[in-house]
Amino acid sequence: MKRLSLNNVTPYGTAATRMIKNFARMHDRYYQPGIVGTPEAENVGWPGDWEGRTVLALTLLARALDVEPANVDDIVAWIHSHCNEKGYRGELADLKSINEQQLSGHGWLLRGLVEYYYFRNDPVVKDRIELIIRELFLPLRGKFAAYPRRPEDRVYEGEAAGELAGKVVSGWSISSDTGCAFISLDGITQAYELLQLPELHDLIKEMIDIFKTIDFTGISMQTHATLTATRGIMRMYQLTGNIEYLEIAKHIFEIYKLDGMTENYSNYNWFCRPSWTEPCGVIDSFILAFYLWEATQDAGYLDDAHHIWYNGICRGQRPNGGFGCDECVEDGFVRTHAHFYEAYWCCSMRGGEGVTAPAQFGLYSEPEKIVFPFYGDGRYTPVPELTLRVRSDYPAEGRIAVEVEKGNGNETQWSFFLPSWVKNPVITVDGKSVNYTIESGFACFSHIAQTGGRIEVVFDIPVFTAEVIGNQHKGKGYRTIRYGTYVLGAHSDGDVPEKMPDLATLVAQGKGVFRSGNVLLQPLDQAYMMETDELKEAEYRILFL
Repeated sequence: MKRLSLNNVTPYGTAATRMIKNFARMHDRYYQPGIVGTPEAENVGWPGDWEGRTVLALTLLARALDVEPANVDDIVAWIHSHCNEKGYRGELADLKSINEQQLSGHGWLLRGLVEYYYFRNDPVVKDRIELIIRELFLPLRGKFAAYPRRPEDRVYEGEAAGELAGKVVSGWSISSDTGCAFISLDGITQAYELLQLPELHDLIKEMIDIFKTIDFTGISMQTHATLTATRGIMRMYQLTGNIEYLEIAKHIFEIYKLDGMTENYSNYNWFCRPSWTEPCGVIDSFILAFYLWEATQDAGYLDDAHHIWYNGICRGQRPNGGFGCDECVEDGFVRTHAHFYEAYWCCSMRGGEGVTAPAQFGLYSEPEKIVFPFYGDGRYTPVPELTLRVRSDYPAEGRIAVEVEKGNGNETQWSFFLPSWVKNPVITVDGKSVNYTIESGFACFSHIAQTGGRIEVVFDIPVFTAEVIGNQHKGKGYRTIRYGTYVLGAHSDGDVPEKMPDLATLVAQGKGVFRSGNVLLQPLDQAYMMETDELKEAEYRILFL
């Protein structure tokens, strides 16, 4: 199946609102030419990182919203004019003390420049990408075998922004963001996709061979670094078909779900160390879940992706459009982190990739086949002669409507994802119920795509309780309350009791909102529409005995 290009999607509704808010944030002071990527923007110790993430966000958002960013061309020009004599950001690399934060930052710079190249088709940018690969990364061949992978080699303290530990181990200057050197796998694999350099393929293989040997929980690897690297591994699977890469990614994702994921599908910054969440990592997990579904057709990965988006990513977006950190539900509550309300130095920029991802994953196509694995308002053009308008309040409401604004008259197989909790699904075409089969989690049927046609998928959304998903609270008797895909959070004017309310006492107050006595239960996805002070003070219990 073919994933839809951002150029063939027009987002509407909440999807567009999230993009517009993040796009506006990416035009604030810290993301301006001459400031972004400098000490003035507090970018210390991560050359290439802040500016790379900013270019990546602006480029993807511009394509998704079909608008011109005010400054992205100037930022790219500024980057070109502020590189060292070898053509990359920061000091010249020392192969006797390899700065893993410089590699990590240039992973994001490569991602930003590659997407910008696809956006502008500027051959100078392509040359710059190759220069970074040849001067910064290819000299590292043979060096990754010595990467510090033992617990005694690492440090176990640090701030959310990450910092060099002042410690050189086996020729590596290590970071408190354990494993951040491998973040670069995402950037260099996308550069390999563009450049097809055989010697770069050799370096990527070397890095993956070392990465797969790491005891992620044993050295408390940063989950963001782990998941970003795993996305790079999945890109190599997509490019080469090497099944080993897929198996590595599947294994890591399972480890992440058990030892790196919170009960509302966010993340711990480090494996087994629930210090704070990091939307960068949550966004990685969402995209990785989709990549795994694409490769396996296992509907469980789509369930994961839906849960991650609505309970994790949506929770992380702030009213100003940026993204920030929460606490990790250690005491059963979701609340913003006192010190990292907005991670404006990294997560706010990664939010640009996060909020545009559902537009790319909302529709897949083959000749005479349309697949909907995710539901968001928008206009989709999978082929030039077919235009579809999708309207949906999912997951607050069990109704998805597809209008065929322009039909091609072809017999088409339509496939709609039904999450595992769905009850009583009914599909109608032009108001008449149709029969369908269930295939790998999708409701499938055939129908001619004619202009003016209308397809509706309707289902009931149950309220139920679910066991905890990770190891942190395993065996403690806790459960969450779910409304379909939503994990519901409880708050009240007084203390929220730890004991599970009787579900029979819940009275619906709106879509996905319920009351039991003085306790109100609601989804966590509306943080971006709250007032800043209100959001900082709010807390929601999600774990009950």
